Amino acid sequence: MARVRFDGGYVSSELIKVGNTLTTPVNLYLIGGAAMIRYGLKAATKDIDVLFSTHEEAVELVRAHRKSGYHPIQTSRLTPDYQAMFATQILENADGFRWDVFHEFVCRKLILSPDMIRRAKSLQKAGHLMVWLISKEDIFLLKSVTERDDDVMDLLMLARSKLDWDAVLKECLNQSRDDFICEIDLYDRLDVLKTSYGLETSIYGRIPKIAQDQMEKWIEDRILRELDATPTGLENLLKRFGCEKETLLPSLARLEKIGRIKRVRDGYAVNEKI
Repeated sequence: MARVRFDGGYVSSELIKVGNTLTTPVNLYLIGGAAMIRYGLKAATKDIDVLFSTHEEAVELVRAHRKSGYHPIQTSRLTPDYQAMFATQILENADGFRWDVFHEFVCRKLILSPDMIRRAKSLQKAGHLMVWLISKEDIFLLKSVTERDDDVMDLLMLARSKLDWDAVLKECLNQSRDDFICEIDLYDRLDVLKTSYGLETSIYGRIPKIAQDQMEKWIEDRILRELDATPTGLENLLKRFGCEKETLLPSLARLEKIGRIKRVRDGYAVNEKI
């Protein structure tokens, strides 16, 4: 059975209700469909996605929810795409309206960065609650790492609303780190927009090379960490990486060429002379 959708008036009334229940100041960042309503890109949403910079603020909001008639959703009730969001807490009221509460990370990938906070606009104040509206560019990037049914259509609407694509790409590059290459997720979504809807963005052609360079850097850094811990051969490295030799051999050859690793009897080792 399809979940009910709620308009902007309902969302605003729930923000006010929860805000008036808070006993300490809380800054909330609106990041999903409810934010798109505010930009005039959607008429209604099934839930509200909110992001916090501190754990304490998220905890305070959850307490206020429980006082306002919300109850936590058991993970077993969620569809796999919702479970993959890794929300800090998911709460629902008697109407079926759901809050997805995230602290710092979304989907264990993107963080609420200083630049995202700087681009956010003050939206409304209710009691101790200050609501901030994340920029359209940051909503696009945040939705590029999620897998829910409506996300592709949301991305399409956002892309058609004249985004600053250089800002999207810059934030993407800033979000990438050792355990997450943001460019890969972004490129996958941009490719869907092009192949399925004929919408090619200005950064589409630049992403593949950047993503490939980031992936190669990630592989080389991990090879160095693995060999620094234990010198080993190709077969063991392939097992640890869970990949085919065609993936590792170019990186091993490059690292050996620039002197970062060397051949030893058991395979490869970090070159201690560097």
